[in-house]
Amino acid sequence: MGSPWKPLLLLSVISGLSAALAGRQASYAAVLRMKPDSSLSLLRSRTRPPHGHDHGRGLVTPDWPASFSNHHLSTLSLSSSQEEYRSQESEEFGPVFVQEPDDAIFALDSEEKKVMMSCEARGNPEPVYSWFINGTEVDVEADYRYSLIDGNLIITNASKTADYGRYQCKAENNYGTVLSRDALLQFAYLGAFSGKTRGGVSVREGQGVVLMCTPPPYSPEIIYSWVFNEFPSIVAEDSRRFISQVTGNLYVSKVQPSDVGSYICLVKNTVTNARVLSPPTPLTLRTDGIMGEYEPKIEVHFPPSVLAARGVTVRLECFALGNPVPTITWRKMNGNIPKKARLRKSQAVLEIPDVQLEDAGTYECKAENPRGGTPFKGHLQIYTFPQWISMINNSQLDSGDKLQWECKATGRPRPTYRWLLNGEPITPQSRVEVVNGELIIQKVQQTDSGMYQCVAENKYGAIYSSAELSISASAPVFSPNPVRLIATLGKDVLLECKPRASPKPRVTWRRGDRRIQPSRRYGWNLKRSNKV
Repeated sequence: MGSPWKPLLLLSVISGLSAALAGRQASYAAVLRMKPDSSLSLLRSRTRPPHGHDHGRGLVTPDWPASFSNHHLSTLSLSSSQEEYRSQESEEFGPVFVQEPDDAIFALDSEEKKVMMSCEARGNPEPVYSWFINGTEVDVEADYRYSLIDGNLIITNASKTADYGRYQCKAENNYGTVLSRDALLQFAYLGAFSGKTRGGVSVREGQGVVLMCTPPPYSPEIIYSWVFNEFPSIVAEDSRRFISQVTGNLYVSKVQPSDVGSYICLVKNTVTNARVLSPPTPLTLRTDGIMGEYEPKIEVHFPPSVLAARGVTVRLECFALGNPVPTITWRKMNGNIPKKARLRKSQAVLEIPDVQLEDAGTYECKAENPRGGTPFKGHLQIYTFPQWISMINNSQLDSGDKLQWECKATGRPRPTYRWLLNGEPITPQSRVEVVNGELIIQKVQQTDSGMYQCVAENKYGAIYSSAELSISASAPVFSPNPVRLIATLGKDVLLECKPRASPKPRVTWRRGDRRIQPSRRYGWNLKRSNKV
């Protein structure tokens, strides 16, 4: 299966920049960053964070000229930060993520044993950062292996057993707290084959055979090939010979005398490019005659249920043993095979690039020769990660007002929703109602202010929409709108009373020491325009 993420190499210049900003030297091993196909969002200069934030999972890395030194980078970064800060210092606001951690793969055989998970947020006051690994907060003070440079988490002597997992960044200031999306840190490695001698395989001429690879431990993915007799003589795949990229085994549908020899499985790590060879497996022919014709037997097939993310390349394998050599044909039940699909390896692999929802369905491969035919069917299901349709926006309400926020996302399976206030789950109570993507708070109070996040998620991923809620609360002040008298002799007198206050004030009137009660002569408009 293809990965839903595109690889991007995070060069060591990023670590050089971080080290320069920290005032000390440091070096970090290259990390393979994984990001989605969606385009990157551009960060625009502003004095206030935007209403509703949807941060893509892309990693932004500047394409600096080779002549730039770490000093130049540091100077540019600091100057930009200072200019941005000056433009914001007149108004304070809660944290807003500029960069969130990305899925990453760290090569264990790298010379350096440091990995960096990136996180950056804007805010005034400047945010303070902390990190979680698999839901547990990282104690930077207690474990020397962890350190923070700005918001970035640096892991020294990274270990696949201790550090594999999902990472989440938290940014907070006086106005609230936000949590980043989580990012998976994996480790790329390739172990060695067992040195134990492999037994030989003996078959009759015309018989089919399967040679087992049994690969060593590895991550994340490997490519299989086979060496015949000695390197670099590689087994060529054709209608008679097939190497499964799922099992790694070599399948020969009909053995010929030219196939006799020694076979070695060669595996290559897709990230590190490391290669290892298995012990040889001898293949010999039996002397008790030639195998007669027989009908195909499918030895390689895709699972009965195949799950794939929308946008990836799907590869369905199907190969059979038989004499004569079987031919493979494909069809899609209740529909046509997509025009973009391609047949590879003598039709043993059906490849569907950029799969979409309409490509889902039941696919059949059939192996046939003059002795008969054997079919196999499996269902392809397409899932999609959540994507926003609508997000929440920053809001400023008066104390006592009603808050009503709604967020919507698409996805397959359909996403579910949860809400966070300052990084903590919101639970329904007397004033607070949570129904899927809708949050309602009756008569908001000062304690309701803070950073809110709507999280839409299905079993394949989660996305976050963030917004700040500000609650105004102030005593009545008449200075902006003093009471004005508009009077004409013999006519009604109109006195306007419009104090600034939050929540809306209750208005009463006095004439001298006596309180005025509504009557035929005295009355007033409840909208703060008061007729006397």
